[in-house]
Amino acid sequence: MVKKFVRLAISSEYSRTPIRRQDVSQKVLGPDKRQFKAVFEAAQEALRRTFGMEMVELPQREKVTVRERKAEASREKNTATSTNIWVLASVLPQEFKVPEAIRPPRVPTHETESAYIGLYSFVIATILLSGGTISETRLLAYLKKVDADQTTPIDQTDKLLKRLHREQYIVEIKDSENEIEYRVGPRGKVEVGKTGVAALVRTVYGENAPDDLELRLQRTLDLSNQGPHTRIEDGDTEMNEQ
Repeated sequence: MVKKFVRLAISSEYSRTPIRRQDVSQKVLGPDKRQFKAVFEAAQEALRRTFGMEMVELPQREKVTVRERKAEASREKNTATSTNIWVLASVLPQEFKVPEAIRPPRVPTHETESAYIGLYSFVIATILLSGGTISETRLLAYLKKVDADQTTPIDQTDKLLKRLHREQYIVEIKDSENEIEYRVGPRGKVEVGKTGVAALVRTVYGENAPDDLELRLQRTLDLSNQGPHTRIEDGDTEMNEQ
């Protein structure tokens, strides 16, 4: 069962499909559902030892509408906060997290995957550096600065944003007047997050970083309680409207 669990985790990551406990029960455990904890821990150890990865639980999606918040408040007393949904994250030492040592996951090609990682990292950085939420109009204005407001190397921009929403990198929220805004989704928080955005900003500035960059990042991103998992390990970009 451990090998089946590991195969499920690897294949799910290949297609950017979250690993759900329900799928594990159906595809791995079968009638032995009570063994979940033991099999999960054994699969974690196998993933760390063999692949340099581990399963990280996705956080709850933020409740942003009044209806969602009321429903969440009524459930809090009776339900656990666990989502029982995981994605894979690297636990390799920092010296191995370089392009020469580890290629981006999921072909079709290295170039396509690198472009996709760069695009979703840029979008997540834009959202977090804008205070955690951004209107569609403002996001497209930032994308226009990098000539990506209409089309990208991956797809048309509107289709790219739909894909990012579907894969939980971002969350699309539409208000009563059909105005759209975006927040960072559960996968975006795990794979990039505030620590990854800060790393992206540092990389963009490089040796030309202002003396107060770290202070500005700390103030903007509140980096004090960030976890260790992120795909971007060295980089940065504070986006000021010019």
